[in-house]
Amino acid sequence: MTTSSRTTAPTRRIVAGVLAGLAALALAGCAGGSRSGSDQPGVDNTVTAAPGQPVKTSISSSSEKDLAAALRTNGVDDPENWAQILEQNKPYPAGAEGTQKIQQVLQQFQATPENATKITNVVEP
Repeated sequence: MTTSSRTTAPTRRIVAGVLAGLAALALAGCAGGSRSGSDQPGVDNTVTAAPGQPVKTSISSSSEKDLAAALRTNGVDDPENWAQILEQNKPYPAGAEGTQKIQQVLQQFQATPENATKITNVVEP
């Protein structure tokens, strides 16, 4: 096992735990329904962060359904389609290079400027 393998596994566990906690909080008020995941109807999925600290969803570590839920929460038109497009264009490098690739994908698939802004405000590589 290499050093990077040792640090990647705990990081993934932490990210998975944080995402599971956020999903549990978002679903806490839901009394029923047959939909699964974090986009149940009638549940306010907005997660508030400290001022100046936007909550972003990682494209690299999120499922297509979780991406769609995050996009829907931010008011993106046709969130399922954009989640699928972002998912299909993986992998995204970390940092500014990954953000640039996200912007290129949005431009390639002709996202409106408003949608592109909403998407880049809620996702990260």
